[in-house]
Amino acid sequence: MKFRKRRKVLRWLLVVVAVLLLPAVFLAYKLFWDPENTRQVFYPLSPNEQKLLRSGDIIMRHGYGFFSDAIADAQHNSNAVSHCAMLIKEDGNLNVIHALSSSVADFDGVQEQSLQRFLNESQPNSIVVMRYKTSADTLNLLALQAKRYSKMHKPFDTNFDNSDTTSFYCTELFQACFKNALGKDIFEAKAGSDGKPVYDLSTFRDSNLFECIIDHHPK
Repeated sequence: MKFRKRRKVLRWLLVVVAVLLLPAVFLAYKLFWDPENTRQVFYPLSPNEQKLLRSGDIIMRHGYGFFSDAIADAQHNSNAVSHCAMLIKEDGNLNVIHALSSSVADFDGVQEQSLQRFLNESQPNSIVVMRYKTSADTLNLLALQAKRYSKMHKPFDTNFDNSDTTSFYCTELFQACFKNALGKDIFEAKAGSDGKPVYDLSTFRDSNLFECIIDHHPK
C-alpha cells in the first residue's frame, strides 16, 4: 500500500514539474532555436537607431563562417564587413532583402528576412548602415527594385558572373537595383581573388556617394 502511495505521489510530482518546465522550455526555444534568433540570443539595435533607418538604406555585417572571414580579411582593415542587404521599412516592420546561398540560408537566392534575423547572424559590433545621398523618393525607388527581385526569386550567383543577370550574388543584386533606379551605374567592378571582375563592398564606403548612418565598430 505504501509503495502504491509513493508511486502516486511521484507521478503527481512529475506532472507538476512538467507543467512548470513547459514555459521555460518554450522560452529557451524562442531565445536559442527560433529561426528569427539564430547564432546569438540577441544583437541589439537601439530604438533610437531603429528610428534612423529608412527603406533603401544599405546594412552591412561581418557574418560567421570561413567564407565571411575570407571576405573580411581581404579588406585589411578593422572595420571590415562581409555581406550587405537593403532595408525595407513597411507598416512599422523592419525587414531586409539580400541574396544568399542555400548553404547559409533556408532557401537559395534573393529573399526577404526580418531585420532581427539579419542582425543575429552578424558578429558582435560589426553592423554598418549606409545611405545613398539622394532624395527620399529615390531611396524608395531603390527599395522597390529590391522588392521586385525578391518576388522574382532570383537564384544565388555561385559563379559570380556579372554578365549574367539570371542570378545574383549579394553586391551584384544592388548593382542592378541602383542601375535600374538611377539610370546609371555607380559600381566599379574590381578583380577578385581569381582575377574575375566582381562588385565588392567598397562602393558603399565611398563618402562621396554614401553617408554613414550607424557604425557599431569600436571607435
